[in-house]
Amino acid sequence: MPKRNFSSGATKGREQGLSRGIGTEIFPPDLTGGVWRPMPGVWEHASALLAVIMFIVFICPAMVSGPDDMAVPPAEDGKEGRARLQALDTDGAGELLVAGYIGNPIYYRSKVRLTRPDGTDLDLKGVGWDGDALYFPIDGGVRAVRWGNRFGFMIDFLHNKAVARLGKGAHGRKLRYPVVEEVEASGMLKGKPAPKRILLTDIFTRLEFTHGHNVLLATGMMRFGSPVQWIVPYAGLGAGFAIPHTEVRFKGEGRAQRTSEYQYAGPAAQMLFGLEFRVGRMSYFLEYKFSYAWIKGALSGDESWKNWNMVGDLWRQFDRWRSGGQPKYGRIGTTLGAHQIIAGAGYRWNASTKP
Repeated sequence: MPKRNFSSGATKGREQGLSRGIGTEIFPPDLTGGVWRPMPGVWEHASALLAVIMFIVFICPAMVSGPDDMAVPPAEDGKEGRARLQALDTDGAGELLVAGYIGNPIYYRSKVRLTRPDGTDLDLKGVGWDGDALYFPIDGGVRAVRWGNRFGFMIDFLHNKAVARLGKGAHGRKLRYPVVEEVEASGMLKGKPAPKRILLTDIFTRLEFTHGHNVLLATGMMRFGSPVQWIVPYAGLGAGFAIPHTEVRFKGEGRAQRTSEYQYAGPAAQMLFGLEFRVGRMSYFLEYKFSYAWIKGALSGDESWKNWNMVGDLWRQFDRWRSGGQPKYGRIGTTLGAHQIIAGAGYRWNASTKP
């Protein structure tokens, strides 16, 4: 059993390890009204153990024996066996899968770097992030995979949320058990030395990447043999870029200083492996995914129209870059690394439906 750490009121989060994905409300309060928090590293160790188990059980046997050995019953030999092998080799060529999925990210803590023209040059260390995954828009993604036999290529659009702990959920949503986090600080804050520890709410009234911590990734894919024909293990490795909806508001500052827009914010990468379950032309899958993004956001003071104008926001950013302009209110940077298990479904074109 993990140890429990209780505190009352606005809880100062100082735990290490991974951040929770759904938010603080998933943990029950104690009798004093505090918030239960897991032992440091529990989520990290559990995710790593699950990843190792899935790899050993599903991927290693397929890599050792190969698809030919695993897909053809030992009783089949001669011309009949060879014909089935040829069919298995060609059935997957040219297959196209279009699918959607849902997930729940569990984030690593990260350092937030803040620079502003008011004399702020600040590092905030060990900032925790929550996913708030079950609140609209739901966390998940869409993908298209083109297979050529065992190898394929995927375009994957991942939409998560990442919310710093300011006692609120995504988009300022009220929480039943709010957590206000205190973190280690170094550098200058408004021209003065920053305190060694500081509450995030002493600086921000909002710090989140919602309406998407969005990541667009080109991913190389490989699938493996399986003892069950309708279950297909696969793995992938990809890279791309992050397009988060950067939402930053500062304590004591007005609407003109708010940033709330989609931005190209830096490179991103992912690795994944999972199981595909084929039923006719439908495909269902369960997958482990690790994603990592290097975020460098602009504090532009601009706002997206209705929080949906990604094209317009990115064009405005491009135009600002082309003209050599700098963000009015500085920059904010961090990294977002997350484990998650996703579940999804899709339709396969040019696919074999043989039993």
